[in-house]
Amino acid sequence: MAVEFGVQVEWEAGAWQDETPYLRRARIRSGFEQAGDPVAGPGECVLTLDNRARRFSPGNAAGPLAGLLRPRRRVRVMGADEDGEHVLFFGTIDRIAPDAGSWGAGEVEIACSDAIPLLARARIGVPHEDSKPVAAAVEAVIAGVYTPPAASIDDNGDALVHYGRAWPPESTTALDALRLICETVYGRFFISRAGQATFHSRERAQNPLAAPVLAVDASTPLDGLRVAMGIDPVINQAQVTVYPVETLGALQVIWAARTVLRLAPGEARTIYGLFRDAAGTRVGAVNVPPLVAGTDYQIWTHADATGYNLTTAPGVSVTAQAEATRVEITLVNATAHVLYVTRLQVWGQPIVTYDPITLAAANDDSLDAYEIRARALDLPMQPDPVFGLALAQYLVGRFGAAALNADRIEARGRGRIGTTSVFAVEIMDKVGIDDPQSGMAGAAHWVRAVAYDIERAGFAATFFLERADERTYCLLDAADYARLDDSAVLGL
Repeated sequence: MAVEFGVQVEWEAGAWQDETPYLRRARIRSGFEQAGDPVAGPGECVLTLDNRARRFSPGNAAGPLAGLLRPRRRVRVMGADEDGEHVLFFGTIDRIAPDAGSWGAGEVEIACSDAIPLLARARIGVPHEDSKPVAAAVEAVIAGVYTPPAASIDDNGDALVHYGRAWPPESTTALDALRLICETVYGRFFISRAGQATFHSRERAQNPLAAPVLAVDASTPLDGLRVAMGIDPVINQAQVTVYPVETLGALQVIWAARTVLRLAPGEARTIYGLFRDAAGTRVGAVNVPPLVAGTDYQIWTHADATGYNLTTAPGVSVTAQAEATRVEITLVNATAHVLYVTRLQVWGQPIVTYDPITLAAANDDSLDAYEIRARALDLPMQPDPVFGLALAQYLVGRFGAAALNADRIEARGRGRIGTTSVFAVEIMDKVGIDDPQSGMAGAAHWVRAVAYDIERAGFAATFFLERADERTYCLLDAADYARLDDSAVLGL
């Protein structure tokens, strides 16, 4: 069966329109930007379509898609072969750019992205929790931004503590939160080619039973295999800071308005108060009581707190909803008068963290060979110093030596590499490589990113790789890996 490609756009909700006849080119890339990144980079797809009939011109009021050519429409690119149909990209439109003037090629360029940029733009604010399962935390962060078409979230029993305390919304996005979750438990987050929100726990990286999806050796027809040994991945000094103790300060004012607030007749206004301790430092807080009329807020008809006191009058309300590091306050003036909020304050107990513990590990042989190659991790949601030390030791043990790595595999005009369809290889699938020319033997790699370049004249697939952890870990539930001997390794 010949390889076929398709493009579909959801111009109207629930109705996918086939735009394949207009396809001239598609450039797709999704996955992790660098080896070992905890969260993936933006997945991108740029479609070049035939627009000589002005079908995709947003200003063409007489066109068949008039009024529908807008950003945020969903897009998917498909690839089909003898194994069936595969989704190569799923995302939404960011930009529609038709050629202008008669001197153009009559094309339109439609730039699309997956959900990573959406997560990177959304600010996050969550209620504080003493402990929250990692899987539930990942799901909550995603759900606070959008609903993915599917999700696959590993749950290995890990939990986060001090949840939300380290996420001030003015400087924290949903993607920042996911990155910190991944760093805290050594996991990874990405959006699959089909749009599935995916979180992998560290157990996947340390599972010796994971079989390669793709095997490459000297007999495998390829159009490119890039191999190199470099110093960039080397880590020979690591320090990990964990936060085992969290205490509460005395009940105190943690936010107060510094100016009089004017409320117009019929106005409803929402403001946010950022929690600070007595020294003015941004903090998280808990046990935030409801606001008390007269004590925590006062509302008058004059800005100098004179005239009529309408704090408890009908049609006037002040409500507060506390998050981990701020409070959302809604002020409503349903009266016919201009009103002034002359006092507004919030009480709570600031969260104080004492005695963070920094655990360090070093690889002396690596230091002698490569000089200092340091890595530092600050994990405000990780309380366990045993885990912190284990992670530091893991980093200098796993990455202490420079290793021969395959950077990428390239296939041009080939629907299969060996027996594997180039459309079936997903982000974080395992690849095994034997290359006598470079001396690489039985080297396991992860597919950290996937790219496709599709044209009428042909197509190319590129798989960007990173070296997998090939050590043999002890697995108590696997017969061949359940013995503890001098070659066994315990995972994190």
